[in-house]
Amino acid sequence: MKFNRRNFLKSFLGSSLGASSIGATLGSMSIMNSVMAQSSNRFDDYKALVCIFLHGGNDSFNMLVPTAESEYQTYSNIRQNLAFPQANLLSINTKTAMPYNLGMPAQMAPLHQLYQQGQLAFLANCGPLLQPVTKSQALSNELFLPPQLFSHNDQQKHWQSGWLEQSTNTGWAGRMADLIMDTSNPLSMNISLAGSNLFQTGTTALPYSMNASGVENFEALNPEHQWNAQRIEIFERLINANKHQLGQGYTDVLNRAQSNISLLSNVISNAATNEITYPQNNFAQQLKMVATLASTQQNLNQQRQIFFVSMGEFDTHDAQATKHPQLLQKLSNGLLAFQNDLSERGLADNITTFTMSDFGRTLTSNGDGTDHGWGGHQMIMGGAVNGGNIYGNLPEDLNLDSDDDLGDGRMIPTTSVDQYAATLARWFGLTENELNAVLPNLNRFEQQDLGFLS
Repeated sequence: MKFNRRNFLKSFLGSSLGASSIGATLGSMSIMNSVMAQSSNRFDDYKALVCIFLHGGNDSFNMLVPTAESEYQTYSNIRQNLAFPQANLLSINTKTAMPYNLGMPAQMAPLHQLYQQGQLAFLANCGPLLQPVTKSQALSNELFLPPQLFSHNDQQKHWQSGWLEQSTNTGWAGRMADLIMDTSNPLSMNISLAGSNLFQTGTTALPYSMNASGVENFEALNPEHQWNAQRIEIFERLINANKHQLGQGYTDVLNRAQSNISLLSNVISNAATNEITYPQNNFAQQLKMVATLASTQQNLNQQRQIFFVSMGEFDTHDAQATKHPQLLQKLSNGLLAFQNDLSERGLADNITTFTMSDFGRTLTSNGDGTDHGWGGHQMIMGGAVNGGNIYGNLPEDLNLDSDDDLGDGRMIPTTSVDQYAATLARWFGLTENELNAVLPNLNRFEQQDLGFLS
């Protein structure tokens, strides 16, 4: 019988994803990677995903604000001192019908510009879901709710893992890398500018961590410093003389790390520059480094890359009326500079940037800020984005205690993280079988392509 890879994989995935233990499934994915014998070299183009994680839980219901008089009054009455002034909202049009007209706060003018140009879209009311759920189901049976629903750590994990029921140590970007990475390339396709993270961690794939300034060298073994010469010589003699299996393993890891440091240092120092000016803050500088690395991908031999960038301070329990507008302005200025940089480098169509955050926040004010919520709005930016539109479903009714409100203005998501991730991963080049391996619960949701990417 002739071997049919597609049929084998379909059958294999069906059995592996039916296994009860996470170990069985992750083990199956590892075996599958070997069986598939694929790598990022299967692609003849370049694409990258850039995840912007907004740590703390972004109050995204203050990014899209009702503008018509009746709906604005509902919003203003609930939000109280946290409501943006109606006169300062920047109106937006949508290609699909919305339950009410919307605008963006003036602090988001740079992103409003990208939205109007068709390079930015919103995904409405997204969050971790075990399956589609109604308010009555959620209130009657806690098994319909994601575990530890309003906990920062748990919800960050749900967003990054895409596998709510399991205590998994892998994220959906890491599992993507497990399937498509070029195992002959010592440099990971997943690069973090914001430290270690679950999102980019796979069974075999691990993120390469650096910072906005570049790579960190082994200071005591840095050949750029003359005083290290004798230490380096002795160290190299010691590790080369070690024939023990563990010692050889250590040597291999060290040599690979040093090789990556040298490679990245070299490509960064020789990367082309342009006239785009970035804000002088760590968030914007992380994005600047991503643009630099993406522009050198031909030297890194990476047809697919996933970058992780973060911005903090979104846990606005207090002083939100002052802090949150500043955060939105900082986010908007950084993203506009980044998109302009990518356009200047001819990479706008190749790179899709998207946001994630712990959770949305309550529509109600605690007097000085907001508390932990559930659903929230996310942004997707890039030349491949079908921009100038809002995808997913806005809450039909912003009134408290409506069918959309779990309580205290905690909006029940109408779109899952699984659907969001699948739309991004499909554009990235994953097959349908691979999508189901990366996102085991995807088949619980009817719409698996949200349409925000061409």
